[in-house]
Amino acid sequence: MGCKHCKDNPVISRRYSGEVLCKSCFFKSFEKNAQKELRKQVNLLIKNSNIEIKKIGIGLSGGKDSTVALHVLKSYVGERNIEIIGLSVDEGIANYRSESLNCAASECKKLGIKLEIFSYKELIGITLGELLIEKPPQGSPCSPCGILRRRSLNQMANKSNVDCLILGHNLDDFAQTVLMNHARGDIARLSRMAPHKYIQKGFIPRLLPLRRLPEQEIYLYSILKEMKFHDGDCPHSGGAQRNTFRDILMKLEKEQPGTRHSLVNGMEKIRENISKPEDLMPCPTCGEPSGSPEPCVFCREFATFVA
Repeated sequence: MGCKHCKDNPVISRRYSGEVLCKSCFFKSFEKNAQKELRKQVNLLIKNSNIEIKKIGIGLSGGKDSTVALHVLKSYVGERNIEIIGLSVDEGIANYRSESLNCAASECKKLGIKLEIFSYKELIGITLGELLIEKPPQGSPCSPCGILRRRSLNQMANKSNVDCLILGHNLDDFAQTVLMNHARGDIARLSRMAPHKYIQKGFIPRLLPLRRLPEQEIYLYSILKEMKFHDGDCPHSGGAQRNTFRDILMKLEKEQPGTRHSLVNGMEKIRENISKPEDLMPCPTCGEPSGSPEPCVFCREFATFVA
């Protein structure tokens, strides 16, 4: 990859691959990698589950990652007879989420894609801000928010009858999650990570077309393509445990370029030796898919709010 103009007009230097690319070559490389990854994940899901993909949902926050993933998905669908629907979650975070949802709505309108929005208020009767006052978490607010967000997305995806759900997780996000699961020794969780290769009852499989593309490249791509996205951090993200692993991983990547990709490849080798993850089972309390016969974490944590 590269042309005679790349060295004279570079927009990016990839230390992990040694490539120096001009804008045109960067676009071609980025889009080729994203499309290849999405096509591979979709085809594997179709092969293993013997289904036809007719409708695809995409989780949209309005940030750079999900916005780029939306454009990648739109390009992938092209002339295929596949419907796309955007799914957004409104946590109720003051001075943050409303602006990002406006960005998501703007990009969906530009691409002719319907957008559905579901709120924590609808799910548990209160916003995240109200929840943190009424039931302050022992650790980071990201923990209860993650539980609510995952449940909201799955319920929205089921209600919209989509065959799979696209998420905008980038290489940095994905490698951090792999490293966190390794640190916990949680092989079961590693085996259940997206991208999902099988359909499980009640749970919409999630695909990650950007999981091999660094966050920096996604940001550059979105800027050069003049996409409208919300460029801000959640006000609660400062205390997230993930920040520790982000710092560790960036230090490793700086000293040994390619570490992030190696973590992804290593996880895939582990999953190759697992024919299929254990079946999910319905939560005995709410009926939502769960990895345990006991009441799911949502019911344990938020039963008082939805009773």
